[in-house]
Amino acid sequence: MFDYYVDFENTKFEEWSKLSTTDVSSLIDTSKPISSFTVPTVDTIATQYIMNCLIKIGHSPLLIGQAGCGKTQITKGLLNELTTKTEDYLQQIINFNFYTDSMLLQTILEQQLERRTGKIYGPVGKYKLIYFIDDLNMPALDKFDTQSAIALVRQHKDYEHWYDRTKLTIKEIKSTMYIAAMNPTAGSFVVNPRLQRHFFLCAIQFPEQQSLFTIFSAFLNKHFSKYKTNMQELVPNMIKTALNLHGEVERNFQKTSINFHYEFNVRHLSNVMQGML
Repeated sequence: MFDYYVDFENTKFEEWSKLSTTDVSSLIDTSKPISSFTVPTVDTIATQYIMNCLIKIGHSPLLIGQAGCGKTQITKGLLNELTTKTEDYLQQIINFNFYTDSMLLQTILEQQLERRTGKIYGPVGKYKLIYFIDDLNMPALDKFDTQSAIALVRQHKDYEHWYDRTKLTIKEIKSTMYIAAMNPTAGSFVVNPRLQRHFFLCAIQFPEQQSLFTIFSAFLNKHFSKYKTNMQELVPNMIKTALNLHGEVERNFQKTSINFHYEFNVRHLSNVMQGML
């Protein structure tokens, strides 16, 4: 049932691929990094559709998945679409790391805010500001087993305010919302449940072979269109060979306590394709 969405106009189930109307080849510029573009596949279309529905009602999505499965790419693609096609949203991308604390986070969060009236702050004009927090669970735990950066986000989600650290007065923060992503196998394994309850959780799987083939075909076909026909015919075989080799490496080089760096994901495949471009 998850392979379909409900087409409300025609009152029937349709495949996710029907929602893709973009001609990808016209948008792709192979002189720029692959990571600059999001190629629509069944997985990305479905996830972005659900995220879009949640954003419209002001509810925060939280994408959870292993490293390199495309969480960041899916979100950036959606944010770029929202900010370019509509004039309702602004975006700010925040990467959490081990050293991120509430002081640093508050400084970053306030960069695009301005004073409206009294103690009310918000983004410029009538825009809604979307904060995308990548690696939500990365900040270090303090001696009380809490993460001050996450506590600040939780306070904002609970009460729509935080404090001016010099005047010790309340700042009410309006017209903002959060999207977040995290890898459950890195950083802390538990995010404060008082924060997590504000998010709708989406599990992101590794893209299937067909999806990866679609993504890399879009880039290589565009690039090799400049070459002779017999060169263009090699593209499908190159991609299939790379995917097969990646699968073999993943199966034979398992992560262990000694070889903890054996992490083979979509990023490595993208690097191979980027090298060919």
